[in-house]
Amino acid sequence: MQLSIRTRPAILAASILTLALAPTGFAAAPASGQDLASQVQDLKARLAQLEAKENENWMTEERTKQIKTIVEGVLADAKTRAQSPGGADLGYNNGFYIQTADKNFKLVINGYTQIRYTFSDADLKNAAAFATKPKSGDASGLDFRYMRLTFSGNAFTPNLTYLFTGDFAGNASNANDSQLVDAYVAYKFNDLLNIRVGAFLTPYSRLEYISSGLALVDFPALFNPFDPARSFGVSLYGDIVKDRLLYEINMNNGGVSNHNGRVAELGGMTDNRPSFYGRLQYFGGSGKPADFNDESDLRKDTSTAAWVMEGAVGYESANTSNTAFPGKQGSSTIPGVSSMPAPGFLTYPLNGDLYRATLDGELKYQGWEFLAAAFIQQVNENPGAGITTATSATVPATLPPGFGNNMSFFQASYYGQIGYMINKQWEIVGRAGQLLTEGGPNRMEEYSVGVNYFPFGKNVKIQTDLTYIPNEAALSNTTFGTFINTQDLIARIQLQLKF
Repeated sequence: MQLSIRTRPAILAASILTLALAPTGFAAAPASGQDLASQVQDLKARLAQLEAKENENWMTEERTKQIKTIVEGVLADAKTRAQSPGGADLGYNNGFYIQTADKNFKLVINGYTQIRYTFSDADLKNAAAFATKPKSGDASGLDFRYMRLTFSGNAFTPNLTYLFTGDFAGNASNANDSQLVDAYVAYKFNDLLNIRVGAFLTPYSRLEYISSGLALVDFPALFNPFDPARSFGVSLYGDIVKDRLLYEINMNNGGVSNHNGRVAELGGMTDNRPSFYGRLQYFGGSGKPADFNDESDLRKDTSTAAWVMEGAVGYESANTSNTAFPGKQGSSTIPGVSSMPAPGFLTYPLNGDLYRATLDGELKYQGWEFLAAAFIQQVNENPGAGITTATSATVPATLPPGFGNNMSFFQASYYGQIGYMINKQWEIVGRAGQLLTEGGPNRMEEYSVGVNYFPFGKNVKIQTDLTYIPNEAALSNTTFGTFINTQDLIARIQLQLKF
């Protein structure tokens, strides 16, 4: 330690006083003034040496600490720069990411795939009732349900976000053709007000938002007639109460229109199919939005009850007649309509207004999951002047009574679901529901049971389920394995990988 300013004179004075008062026996003769001065100088020199030695020890210790700190900082910086040129941060957190040090630019890469085997046995239960008998028999095969890759993040500021999703599993028109599923840009003004523009999920049922988190292999088939899926539009959304009460208001080009929404007849004139949707969510108990990305109770802490209630409404208009301006508007059809009074179901072309609403709720507690949902839509026929009947390749040339001009009817479905996590890896689940049409004699009932296995947490799961439709299926859909107007027994096994 360095000697203080007061310590040095004290030591020197003590030394001189000692020399002055020393007894005569200490030296042969009394010291002269010159000798005393010489001894004082000698003491000063020794004191300087002592002080220099103390300073050297102190400097050595301090420098060691400083050098150690500098070296550690240089090594950490070198390690970071070796991993990410330019000092960017990269790693994995619910997706692979890279972002700049100021967080103004960020890219996240996510993906998931579902590889599925489906076996479907379709029996023509009521053959005598059909003039043209539906086909029946067995069908099976392997396919990709989804094979999606998502790029998301922010640019220039954390408030300006983007998302692009491509599906490489093909589409309904071409199994070898990849497609752009989502593509939007959003800006956050605050928690209450955000704006999103582009192609994305229509704010309606929660089923579409958790397609990779379903407790059974796929949606219930009875949901299909009510599903607007994705659309091209603009939304205002946000949290009225943070993580409790959420809203979204949307205007779009109509359901199932996640493309540029234009027709070729007039060289790019818009589709003229304005649609509006609104959605409200409330999370109660210990529940937050992140707890309901999966239907299964996969929370880390399942001891508390978490629940959510959601409601949505929608309106669409369409005119599929040849006289529509600027042309036929989209491909708006309503599957699963019970014909009146003829047997079976048919697909109905929407020529007019469509009003729809949904309400659903889910409760999670100690590994249990309880879910219920209902859907209803009102079809108001309004094809325009000069059109007397609705016509489509999917509707018989001779329409059943009631399927003429200015026809209106409602269609409804509902289902309930219950699941239980036996442990962290195994789950059992069951679902039952019904689809009906106002005035129609036919109702489709749908029953499913399934078992899920999570070998590495929720991002990897193996699912198997069995679905039984005891009367006529309301629609043909290869994704679900259903065949219209037949009694169906469907078995599915699916492997899902998500990152």
